[in-house]
Amino acid sequence: MSTTLIRRDLALSDPDLVAQGLRRLARWLGTDTNNVRPAEFSQRRAELLDLEPRLLELSRSQDDMVRELATDALGAFLGDAAVARLVELAEDSCERVRASAVGALEYWPDHPKARVLLLASSAGGHWTVRMRATRALGGFSGADVIEVLMEGLLDPDSYVRFAAADSLRRQPAETFLPRLRQYADYPAPHLLDAAIDLLGDAGTREDEKFLSHVGGLFNLSQPKFIRSWARKAAKRIRIRLAKA
Repeated sequence: MSTTLIRRDLALSDPDLVAQGLRRLARWLGTDTNNVRPAEFSQRRAELLDLEPRLLELSRSQDDMVRELATDALGAFLGDAAVARLVELAEDSCERVRASAVGALEYWPDHPKARVLLLASSAGGHWTVRMRATRALGGFSGADVIEVLMEGLLDPDSYVRFAAADSLRRQPAETFLPRLRQYADYPAPHLLDAAIDLLGDAGTREDEKFLSHVGGLFNLSQPKFIRSWARKAAKRIRIRLAKA
């Protein structure tokens, strides 16, 4: 992709065309489905650092779509001005802008305000904000982060639950595995999809035995869906241990 098109679109005043340029920029600097930056990310960003003032300007647009896309783009610039603006945008009146801002704060794990905002946002507000905040916390560490992510595993929204599980996969297993095992008898089993899935990725041989028992075809003490989840999780543990 040519950066010429990005520069051309961002220099315009029409919101739709500016939004097109911001989407181009997101594809140029953004992450893939595994949340991984392109190998040449630093070089690409260096070529476009002069656009940061324009992004900061666009993040104050009256158009919600432009403001949201500019907020997403600011997450790739990693400077002091960008993080200061993202902290402000985390309290924007538009839910989509707030979600983009808290999601972008993932790249400032040592920034105290980013940490406070993410911990607070993951526990309340619209589900999209909770999901982005919970996913962003995967790049942070500490007992408070583990506590919030463990609570996220039981969020009413499945997107938030699986975001919490993904973030916990980025943490040392010993920081959450003992508590994860305690969810086995949680009184609302329909919320355990992400927790059981995570146990399949982080569990030990003893966990495999437990899950195999729970998933037993004749174990009628558990709902059918729990038995199915447990069998799949046990199988993943067996496969992982066989490769070790």
